[in-house]
Amino acid sequence: MSVTSDQEWVRGQFPRLDWLPDETLFSLCSRQHLVMGNLDPATTSTAVLGLSEKFIKHDIPCGIAALEQNGFHYWGNAESILLNHTIFSVFIPFQNKIKIEGAIITIKSDRIDSLKYRLGLISSGFGAEHPLKACPYCMREDVYAHGIAYWHLTHQYPGVLICPRHQAWLMVSTKSRRWSGRFEWSLPTEDCLIQQASSQKLWSRPVFMTLANNVIDLATIGRVTSFESCAVTAIYRTAVRQRGRLASLLDRIEPLRRFHLFESLPAVEQSAESFVNQLIRSPRRSIHPLKHLVLIDWLFDDLHSFLKAYNAEVARLALQVESIPSRKPDERVSLSNAAAPTKNTPRPKRLKGRLKEDLLSKLGKGVSKQELCEEFQITVSTINRLLRAHPATNALAIEARHSRELAEHRAQWQYLHSLHPEQGVQALRNTIPSLYAWLYRNDKSWLMVEGQTFIKPAHVERHPVDWEARDSRLLSMLRKVCEAVAGLPRGPVTTTELYAKVPMLSSCLENRDRYAQSRTYLSTVLHRSKSTVLHDHGAMR
Repeated sequence: MSVTSDQEWVRGQFPRLDWLPDETLFSLCSRQHLVMGNLDPATTSTAVLGLSEKFIKHDIPCGIAALEQNGFHYWGNAESILLNHTIFSVFIPFQNKIKIEGAIITIKSDRIDSLKYRLGLISSGFGAEHPLKACPYCMREDVYAHGIAYWHLTHQYPGVLICPRHQAWLMVSTKSRRWSGRFEWSLPTEDCLIQQASSQKLWSRPVFMTLANNVIDLATIGRVTSFESCAVTAIYRTAVRQRGRLASLLDRIEPLRRFHLFESLPAVEQSAESFVNQLIRSPRRSIHPLKHLVLIDWLFDDLHSFLKAYNAEVARLALQVESIPSRKPDERVSLSNAAAPTKNTPRPKRLKGRLKEDLLSKLGKGVSKQELCEEFQITVSTINRLLRAHPATNALAIEARHSRELAEHRAQWQYLHSLHPEQGVQALRNTIPSLYAWLYRNDKSWLMVEGQTFIKPAHVERHPVDWEARDSRLLSMLRKVCEAVAGLPRGPVTTTELYAKVPMLSSCLENRDRYAQSRTYLSTVLHRSKSTVLHDHGAMR
């Protein structure tokens, strides 16, 4: 087939598929790939998203704005798909609104860029990889009801390790991983799913079930709104003071730390204190939602109790903000008290007696010229002529006017800070540059002092990593897997099998300067396996 005819076929009519219950966008695209009969993943990716196969993302996609242009408008608009058929909504509630808007723009475009870093996934300790997961019981029901197994959205959220419907441990896929099937469309099958380890049966099922329900509820909230960070940190601080000892936090975390995803959570009181301090202060950087849910589980037991406390705190802060006598931040403060000329303006008047005294008194107190023109039905020219005749009053009026402008600009800056308490001085300055410029020129000392009151980013104490202990643990895991595989009558161990059995292996090997013992052992095992294969092949010949 020629290039031209191939492009025409890509733009042609496709078998129309629609959403299955709780289905992800990646799953629907994989089913579309299947019914189109394409052998090359890039063909489907180009037809659906207008992108090459290197942009196939199973967790947070990119290029979804192109769905409507490529004939898939019946799937819904881009934002609806993003919120209801990807895991993106779980990252919204604790994010800054400005970052959320920027993330949505990025996802609609044709490049994901540094989105996961901006969302706080890279530096979270949980990693930015979200492997595909499936429940064996859901798969059977799906085949019976729909004729095919597919990826459920509720299973894909980070932190969901157990099926909320069947309370069964989820199996992890070997596809769409950095080490296997990275740029492919795939659906759940028994061949591509890793069976649960025997030790997993000993884990505390209720703990992981509670976490799964909280994650799913948080994603539901993220489809509608996000939290105000000032209210979140306020109720955290109050609850931490009431809770007291950090030992109980470690007791809550201990069952979770058995799974490699949660190994970065605190194990001692010193790191637990640092973990809590990071969350009870208004953050300047993004924090992974799983950290919030771990703290919420300790302080409030469940997400619903947290929401009650949050709503009460939001109501309290709203009353506090309303009591501030300030203008809205988008209103400009007039730097001149001159009243704008209007049609049929009266001519200047001669002022005498009581009227003159009242006018001078109010001018000396800083009442604006515009207000006085409306109150006394006089012109600005009359007021200016009166001030020229009374220089002492004019000086008092200038000083009072400057004081009033100072108070108004200060109030605006404080009101702006109350709306965005998590932002620093530079971010607020970029929001309303003219407001910052006026304060810098006319009230710099107050502005600098006020900047010192901004909540600084929480300092997270970095504890030294025991790389030798990590190397020993990884080596022990590799030996157990190799010994188990060696006892099976199906040939030597393979690299793919090792990655599947030891989930952390891929990320560990990325650090080329560490894990020396594990690397040596891995090289020896794989070399021995390769020699065995070659020897068996020669014997067969």
